[in-house]
Parts: sequence; structure tokens; C-alpha cells
Amino acid sequence: MIKNMKEVVASSRYLSLFCDEVTTIDNQSWISIHSYVVQDWCRLPILIYIEQVTEGGGSNNLTKIIVGALKEEGRVCLM
Repeated sequence: MIKNMKEVVASSRYLSLFCDEVTTIDNQSWISIHSYVVQDWCRLPILIYIEQVTEGGGSNNLTKIIVGALKEEGRVCLM
């Protein structure tokens, strides 16, 4: 199933990405990256990545996490 989702994301022409950072009750920070892909006129939500943020929630660290997740997990080619 995960392999199929990766293929759908990698083969799509257009991709909508959403990144959410949340803080839990015990002050842990987590980031989730999900995407919406349109396939056969149906919108498919796909969870690409979720990770605990341990090195701070600054923009440099979050950008590093997002770009790394898209390259590794989403197989998205970033220019």
C-alpha cells in the first residue's frame, strides 16, 4: 500500500502539499506532511511523513525536515 501511494505521488503532474506542526500536551513537537493528488477526477489524501521535531521549530530546521521527507518518502524531485 505504501509503495502504491509513493507511485501515485511521484507520477502526479500536480501536487498540493500541506505541512502542519503541532505541540502535544507534554510539549513535544510533531510535523506532518500530507498531500492531495487528483486521480481520475477524485481527490486522494495521502500522508507522506510524520516526525517528532527534536532540534527546534525554527524555519531552517522545519525546511530541512520538509525537503528531506519529500525527497526520501515522497520521491518528489525538487529543483
